[in-house]
Amino acid sequence: MAERIMAGRSTPQSPRRTRGSTKPTAATPMPDEARELLEIKLAQLNSLLWCCYGDGNGWFEEAGEKHRDHMLWIAADLAREAEMLLQVSGCG
Repeated sequence: MAERIMAGRSTPQSPRRTRGSTKPTAATPMPDEARELLEIKLAQLNSLLWCCYGDGNGWFEEAGEKHRDHMLWIAADLAREAEMLLQVSGCG
């Protein structure tokens, strides 16, 4: 029922099926902006992974395959974005 109520675009395919097809969605930030964005992305990734695994509550295993796939997809996107921001910031 929730799938019929939710608005927005349909869910894209898993990165395992579309590996290498990510497209930049915004202009490349300046080095100072990249450092700030990098801090934000790493904080987001840290929180996401803590929710999935950090406290060992078993939620990730109980979430179901679809939700686990989406959570890992988010983590992979955040890691790729952080890597790009590291390069742009001149720190890496």
